[in-house]
Amino acid sequence: MERFDFSRARGVVWVCDVQSSSKYLNDDSLADELETFLPRLYWTSQTLIEEAGGSFLKWTGDGFLAWFETPLHRDIGKTASAVFSAIEHLTLIVNITQLGTNPGKKFRIRHGVSYEHDALLTRITHGDGHEDLDVMGRAVVLSFRMSGIPAKFPGILAQGEVVKGYIEAGGDRIHFRKWTPNKEERLRYFKNERWGIGSLYGSAAKPRRLRSVSSAIKQGKMAILKAEGKHDEEPEGIDFMRQFLARFQSGPPWCREVIDEYTRFIREELMGTLKQFLEAIERLEDKRKHSKNEEA
Repeated sequence: MERFDFSRARGVVWVCDVQSSSKYLNDDSLADELETFLPRLYWTSQTLIEEAGGSFLKWTGDGFLAWFETPLHRDIGKTASAVFSAIEHLTLIVNITQLGTNPGKKFRIRHGVSYEHDALLTRITHGDGHEDLDVMGRAVVLSFRMSGIPAKFPGILAQGEVVKGYIEAGGDRIHFRKWTPNKEERLRYFKNERWGIGSLYGSAAKPRRLRSVSSAIKQGKMAILKAEGKHDEEPEGIDFMRQFLARFQSGPPWCREVIDEYTRFIREELMGTLKQFLEAIERLEDKRKHSKNEEA
């Protein structure tokens, strides 16, 4: 090591954690799959983070720490949108493909996201010119603790100011609901520390909105056209996903297999199910209209 440099900065912190990783390691029938899965998660997440404009700081054994420097607080919404988009894609890929592994019990990942106002950055320069970067701060610690808390897909627990910035920037793909830990949860997840836990939000299922059958059919058909590239308006975040997949497929052979499984699932299972559902709804709607006309 040639030199240590210290500086202050602000930014969004993203910590990812593999749920119940110790249980996998302690189970001889699952340990081998976990040891295959973890390096693949490392490769996938590093590629996604760099495409989203962040820095992959370090691997934590069963997760990672990522840093998105955001000196201006007014830019927090833009950064949060990039982070949440990367989280959504990473969680989807893991849930759908298991990164090419075949565990007896599926791997799941969780995420903690915060905004660190007073980060202490440590930059270590090595003799060969290589640099290591690390970040310390109260919000960093908070992100690590939040990453161990379960939440609905895509498994995010975040500070309120990050969620607020995301919504103000127009983000609406991920719905959040306020989460307040009780006394037991405060002790279990936060070691009874109170700093930063007054305004926490977890990803949650979107509230159901009542709409007409014809409106639901129209929206479903529009989604299919966008996904199949037959509509002028492309799906949100498609450019980000294209860039990620272009880099990802140049990796080890298993990357190509993961992409193939991911696209097959979307094309055949997800889109196929949606098309079958729309066809069934349309038949029921036609039958209902026909019966109504006969009664008239």
